[in-house]
Amino acid sequence: MARYKLTAGMVKAAKGPLGDGGGLWLMPRGDKRYWVFIFQRHGRRREMGLGPLNDVTLAEARDKADEVRKLLHGGRDPFKDASFRVSDRRVPLFGDYADDYIKDHAATWRGAKTEIGWRSSLEVHAKGLRKLPVDEIRRADIVRVLKPIWHDKVETAKKTLERVASVLDLAIDMELRPGPNPARFDAKAREKALGTQAAAGNRESMPYAELPAFFAKIPDTVTGRALRLLTLCGNRTAEARFADWSEIDLATKVWTIPADRMKEPREHRIPLTGAAIVTLGEPGTGLVFKGTRRDRPVGEDTLLKLLKKIGGKGTVHGLRTTFRTWTQDHGYPDELAEPALAHDKRTKVHRTYARSDVLERRREMMQAWADYCTGAK
Repeated sequence: MARYKLTAGMVKAAKGPLGDGGGLWLMPRGDKRYWVFIFQRHGRRREMGLGPLNDVTLAEARDKADEVRKLLHGGRDPFKDASFRVSDRRVPLFGDYADDYIKDHAATWRGAKTEIGWRSSLEVHAKGLRKLPVDEIRRADIVRVLKPIWHDKVETAKKTLERVASVLDLAIDMELRPGPNPARFDAKAREKALGTQAAAGNRESMPYAELPAFFAKIPDTVTGRALRLLTLCGNRTAEARFADWSEIDLATKVWTIPADRMKEPREHRIPLTGAAIVTLGEPGTGLVFKGTRRDRPVGEDTLLKLLKKIGGKGTVHGLRTTFRTWTQDHGYPDELAEPALAHDKRTKVHRTYARSDVLERRREMMQAWADYCTGAK
């Protein structure tokens, strides 16, 4: 009985999954297509990747599928059999597989910010893994790419590790590599390999007494203006980096960051001081602080490098701690200082009845902070 169902023309025009018969399938993943052999062994459904369509022709995929069938007929496990080597299956590189992972999942994420964050993790911080086949990545490779950011960028490092682990989880599920996942190791093993990270609440920050002198050294560059704005407004780094002109209302002097750009999914309004408006510069469209690639914002690394270059202590995120300490020492109540940082420590019941973000009451506090930063008072 003829097993084959596909023709070269059908393969070329394929949009969705196509079965060739006998367990051989052409499956879409992002904008690429992969050959997959699906079979049952010991009552368990298994999927074996045979390589991307760009590398493996229909005829080659059929040959590989035949090899797998012969092994199964002989009672052997194709994933463990030395005669069917992983290298024969043209395992994808981590970079290609990570890009496909993002394309497959982007529609389920909350806003463009999440996708950009994933791309930053997997294209920039995990760059050292991108040219490695997914089945060759070892824990030592992961430690190597994380070491440069493990202590200076605590949250970035954690997110990068988790995102690498998610991509490798899928590769294991698709039988493209054996388990266990080298990116999933316990806290004790991480500490041994990478050292202890500072707790988020204990990050080094700049004493506010040093802030005016530091602020005066910030250059009038794109990166400098981004650093200046997040200092004046108490933003998280990403909130300032991804600032968009559509969020800025100069008439009312309010910057409204939509919920899908916030750590907590709720809108955040910031009263803009005169110094903040000057820092924003001439109104435009799109990103306020464009990086070297015009479709991307100024980089997180670039901000930290500038902070260090002009003698700043701690981290960029630590400037929020500097601001918060200043509010405490100058008698501003939590009900004003916490909303300025987009924190909400109210109970659910309290939030139900007290919905104000005290925007207008925060203006005076933010103006006093701006005056302190700029040396106006």
